[in-house]
Amino acid sequence: MYRLIATDVDGTLLGNDSRMPELNFEALLECRKKGIGVMLATGKTMAGIAGLVGKLGLTLPQITLNGSVTVSPDMKVISASRIDRDTYREVTRFIRESGYPQVVALDDGNLYAEKLHPDLKYLYDIGEDFIKVDSIDKQPFTGNTVDIYIPITSSDPLEGALRQKYSQRLQFVRSGEYFFDILNREATKGNALLKIIDRLGISPEEVAVFGDSPNDLSMFAMAGLRVAVKNSYPEVLEKADIITEENYNSGLGKAVYRYILKES
Repeated sequence: MYRLIATDVDGTLLGNDSRMPELNFEALLECRKKGIGVMLATGKTMAGIAGLVGKLGLTLPQITLNGSVTVSPDMKVISASRIDRDTYREVTRFIRESGYPQVVALDDGNLYAEKLHPDLKYLYDIGEDFIKVDSIDKQPFTGNTVDIYIPITSSDPLEGALRQKYSQRLQFVRSGEYFFDILNREATKGNALLKIIDRLGISPEEVAVFGDSPNDLSMFAMAGLRVAVKNSYPEVLEKADIITEENYNSGLGKAVYRYILKES
């Protein structure tokens, strides 16, 4: 029996219109009625998931910013994995000198940027917003940043350059075509999930994970059941125990009813 569902949000729980299909909503509510916990594990900020947490009535800790910040249901920070000061300064300078926009997330869950660059529209498209500041080179940014976001595709030379230069010091996460994030090396959804279930007294075998992107693989590695929606990245499909229908076809809800709730 599964005691907990941990699900990615964009591309998995939500449809392509960034709304939750009704069947997904009903399935997760039914899980909660039967005592099965529900946890979101997402690249979104706490502000980005507050509405979902409220709508679903979630009562467990939630995983945000790709595992770097864990929050309570009332959106209070429980734990945060920060990027150390020297590395932060070095990486943000490297990105700036390469000519790219960047957005940094503090451990309070807010996003900040120096420029209103057109490519930052991808954040708006998923319901996120950021605060414009004069400089991200001083406090509180140098001591409290948990995530650096750059709107680049996987074919962009900057991604390869960053991975080659900093792979021993930082964690790199791709969660969508224009979503590339840089985090503390220990900040993953899987690590955050393991810490939470340990406190809850739940074993990994009792956890069912739903995802679609490479940043969900760390959760797949420790879960008892791994479910990928059909629109997932190939490497996610390869690791899944079950491949359900696409996010926009209520794939999560259908899989929950069939494999978690055991209803036809």
